[in-house]
Amino acid sequence: MIAEIGLLLLIIALVISASLSLLPLFSHFAAKRRASNKAILGQCEPKLNPYIALLTHLNTLALCGAFAILVYVLVVSDFSVAYVANHSNTQLPMIFKVAAAWGGHEGSMLLWIVATAVLASIFVVKNRNKPQFCSHFSAAIALILLGFLAFLLFTSNPFERLLPNIPVEGRDLNPILQDIGLVFHPPLLFMGYVGLTICFAATIACLLDTGKQLHNNMLSLRPWALFAWITLTGGNAFGSWWAYNELGWGGWWFWDPVENASFIPWLVATAYVHSLWLTQTQRRFYASTAFIGLLGFSLCLLGTFLVRSGVVQSVHAFASDPSRGISILTLLFVSCCGGYTLFAAKYPMLANQGVNNRNAQTNTAAMSVFLGILLLVIAALSVLLGTCYPLIFDVLFGRTISVGAPYFNSLFIPMVALISIVMGLAPCLRFKQQASFKPIMLAAAAISFSASLAVTLPLALGFQAALGVFAVCFLAITLGYCAYQAIKTSQINSRFIGMFIAHLGLAVSIIGATVVSNFEQEELLRMGPGQGKELAGYTFIYRSTEQVSHPSYEAIQANIEVQDSLENTISFITPQRRTFNTNAMQLSAAGVYRQWYGDLYVSMGQALSDSEYLIRINYKPLVSWIWLGAILMMFGGVVSMLNKALVTRRQHSVTKTSKTVNQEATHAI
Repeated sequence: MIAEIGLLLLIIALVISASLSLLPLFSHFAAKRRASNKAILGQCEPKLNPYIALLTHLNTLALCGAFAILVYVLVVSDFSVAYVANHSNTQLPMIFKVAAAWGGHEGSMLLWIVATAVLASIFVVKNRNKPQFCSHFSAAIALILLGFLAFLLFTSNPFERLLPNIPVEGRDLNPILQDIGLVFHPPLLFMGYVGLTICFAATIACLLDTGKQLHNNMLSLRPWALFAWITLTGGNAFGSWWAYNELGWGGWWFWDPVENASFIPWLVATAYVHSLWLTQTQRRFYASTAFIGLLGFSLCLLGTFLVRSGVVQSVHAFASDPSRGISILTLLFVSCCGGYTLFAAKYPMLANQGVNNRNAQTNTAAMSVFLGILLLVIAALSVLLGTCYPLIFDVLFGRTISVGAPYFNSLFIPMVALISIVMGLAPCLRFKQQASFKPIMLAAAAISFSASLAVTLPLALGFQAALGVFAVCFLAITLGYCAYQAIKTSQINSRFIGMFIAHLGLAVSIIGATVVSNFEQEELLRMGPGQGKELAGYTFIYRSTEQVSHPSYEAIQANIEVQDSLENTISFITPQRRTFNTNAMQLSAAGVYRQWYGDLYVSMGQALSDSEYLIRINYKPLVSWIWLGAILMMFGGVVSMLNKALVTRRQHSVTKTSKTVNQEATHAI
């Protein structure tokens, strides 16, 4: 019965979403009739806004209840529910029973829907002083939720029953997902998708409400864009870290189509955050900001299609049902057609608004930021082309081709170098009146170019490595100069600090990626007890093999001693070869000894004899800097969000004080 209540709550949410999508339309026509004095009906228009907010919150409540029920049936192992039977097991640890709520296709879509409804309620509360804007936003987000809920109920019902044949035991959660990464990685990515969903609906509201409030309405999107960017940064970084530790192949990025499906929206979200900053400071670029706001959600839906339709094969894929893929494509087509048609209709007004606000404040720094935005969008579209080209080629010519890392690296790495140059120059341009500006910039370019040649030529590393070294050096010098001038001229504030930390984080990630990609050392060998191998100044000695028992799996574990150049033992690394109890699936779990300057990475392969195994040994210099940089970027984004919250609170306080003073003056008169 509990599962049927969950299904009923989803149906209620569907009805509420349909009502919400129509109520603002009714409100609009009522207002027009009131203006023409044709009916008293228009007088009810102002009274509709509280009902819109109430329905938004009721919708959120219904969806949260449905998700709570899904978690409950997973926790109690109710195998009469198909989703529970397919993604859980009585032997599954409790943390993974809960995480299984988003470990499968149906549950993850429900999480996206629930999180969208929750953030929509928060958005409505935050913008309650803008009734018309809120009304349009509620209609747009309700239409999105309506499409998602229809997709969920008709193709991916998470509460579908297995009656009368109820299994005694579940199939278990995919062993690859039985990792702490499942607890954090998918929710972070979905929060990023949700943030871009909110921005899409709010952009629609901005386009419907163009006029004097356009600037203020667009400014209200910046915290949501930052939220989407922060969570997408965390989701991509945590996914990379998860694959590095869990899959046993030792890579941190493979340009897998599903990886790209989450990376492309991150690039667009990065461009969107900077475009909103330009709009805020320059009172221009409204059209480009609106276009990118629409683009982000469209790419999220496209990525969802790739992950869930079965058109690409990936270890990360959620599902492989073509009917679901067609449904997602339909949602993508409808949202894109509606959003971009409205954008095209409103484009002249947006362009004129930018022209009217053009003034002397539009400077070189702003144009350099705009150039960076264009480069980010071009980079995203380049990755999208490489991801989708095999599908397009197959449809057009009926032949299968693959697009791998060489394509992506050859396009993306030069793009990163160009973005790094712009990213280094743009913050410094505010100090271009300083006498030291031109000499420092020229010196930064010369030093960076010399460093790239000095590092890559003796080692014959190649052009891509040279670009990485150049980008890192140029960023480091320009960030240092920018920080020095900001301190010298007393321009340090929370916004500057957030920008500096985020840019520094990207520089740190580029350092890690450049070093580990060009200086990693690897050995693949046959090892057994007593055998050893020297690599990167360390000696790896296979000491013993033992059996390890776990509630979910049985494992063969290799105990490998690591000695330094003085033959001092510095650690024992214990890679495992796991066999899961429920489905006999085998999985390699790497053993990693982490140091700030490099990881010692050992993975265990198949048995080659009674006592010997295939062992992969890697030395990965500075690989942890990739994720350290991501943490810094997220922290910088949080600082920027806090700055926006403080500014907003201060503005409200000033407004409230001003109103109080005016009221007191009026009373005195």
